[in-house]
Amino acid sequence: MRRVFSAAVVCLVGGFVWASVARSQSGKQAEWVTNGYDMERTGWQKNATEISPGSVKSFQLLWTYKTDNKPMGLAGLLEPLILSNVSTANGPKQLTIVAGSSNTLTAVDVETGQMVWHKDFEWLSSDPQSNEFRGFICENADTASPVANAAGSNPRLVYTMTADGYLHTVNAGTGEEVGKPMQVSPHAYIKANGLNLYKNTIYTISGQGCGSSAGRNPNTVYAADLTTRETTTMQPDQSGMWGVAGVAISPSGMVYAETGDGAYDAAAKRLSTSVLAVDPESLQIVNYYSPDNHLWLTERDMDMNYTPSIFPYKGRELLVASGKEGRYYLLDTKTMGGANHETPLYKTPLVSNTNVNFQTEGSWGSGATWEDNKGTRWYLAPIGGSLNPAVKFPVTDGDIPDGATIAFKIEDVNGKTQMSPAWVSRNMVTAETPVIANGVVFALAAGEFTGQGHDGGTGLWTAQERVERSVPAILYALDGQTGKVLWSSGHEIGSFLHEGGMAVANGRVILGTNDGTVYCFGVR
Repeated sequence: MRRVFSAAVVCLVGGFVWASVARSQSGKQAEWVTNGYDMERTGWQKNATEISPGSVKSFQLLWTYKTDNKPMGLAGLLEPLILSNVSTANGPKQLTIVAGSSNTLTAVDVETGQMVWHKDFEWLSSDPQSNEFRGFICENADTASPVANAAGSNPRLVYTMTADGYLHTVNAGTGEEVGKPMQVSPHAYIKANGLNLYKNTIYTISGQGCGSSAGRNPNTVYAADLTTRETTTMQPDQSGMWGVAGVAISPSGMVYAETGDGAYDAAAKRLSTSVLAVDPESLQIVNYYSPDNHLWLTERDMDMNYTPSIFPYKGRELLVASGKEGRYYLLDTKTMGGANHETPLYKTPLVSNTNVNFQTEGSWGSGATWEDNKGTRWYLAPIGGSLNPAVKFPVTDGDIPDGATIAFKIEDVNGKTQMSPAWVSRNMVTAETPVIANGVVFALAAGEFTGQGHDGGTGLWTAQERVERSVPAILYALDGQTGKVLWSSGHEIGSFLHEGGMAVANGRVILGTNDGTVYCFGVR
């Protein structure tokens, strides 16, 4: 069964080259066209010859640009895009395009740091608009990072979803809207996550049952078909789905998403605290994995609050998933959890969150994966809090009371594939999803204060209190083999990030912060 929302107007635009997210080709300028670089959410910039462990030591702040985006509590700027050779009124340019919490989209010239265009989207929903944030759970904000069509498409298009539940198609070179916006969710304030693109369909997820005073939105996978202008939703609805990068999509088109805590009824396919494999056309759940302790996890708010990463390994397609509990699940996408849906290819010991802390510890957001020039497959993850002392990482860089970026090697031991601990970075306050470029791991200490409840159980922190307790972010460049710091931004960044991220292309690392500032780092 599926639910469909149909747009009232069908708009066909001649001359567009509709295509799924594609990787840059060798010999062409690199790009960053979606959250986590590609639809598999690997976070691996494969065309990064300008960056190396040696050159990154000369990194510096190249420019900043202050947008007019209004922070909505913790929500600010989202993970940027980087598009190359975009046709503009002043010739071809490399642009970074960033969406903001107050329904904005801004394009900045990567070479000069000057704005090329800016767009404030009008409110289209019949639901009432609120100019105030509601809190840190349902934020009344644009929370879905945008996605672009493939390099070589003409024109280059950016797809962005605003807080009113509408999907907009924008010409990357002019900022002009193309065609009619498309309604994706039945109500405003969906709290969607990173948009993904496959075969002319935009996919996203929503969490927390957020909505407006007119009604709540289902927690589900949304598929917005750009040709038919119909939105299909996965049935049945699930508990919260809030991996910050949205869904991961395999090369074959299978859609993968994780669910949070809630009702569990396998016969009815209500699958809380699980990893779902969803058919891209029917949006039917075709397979799934549930940890064998999923009921225990649900009872303790240990959500699978994560976007998985998909990658090839020795002829198989593998996936890594995680969540607040602080362990990692390695799945073969063909079998997921096996006949009983509870048997992964490999499950790590408890790596972090020995305190069973649902607020600030464990794994959040999404991870990343890459393969080095020796053929070793790596998996990287951000963690909150300290490590489980029973799990030994061969290389460490001091105590990590606040969290870190950690690395595993995917390898075969005694005929079985496993995730072997490799290294732990220095301490980081709220580590965000890392990205990789030519052997360099860029790791971001976002600085956000992530506590939810006051000590002593005296109620929840307000969003404003969490803003006040956050600290400025720090960007680190780490050696991909050891995790040792090669360079850091020091005190250059003036604000924190909330569910933000980095884009890396052509020797530049770009990010945006809560206060609406875009930062560009690189070598002059």
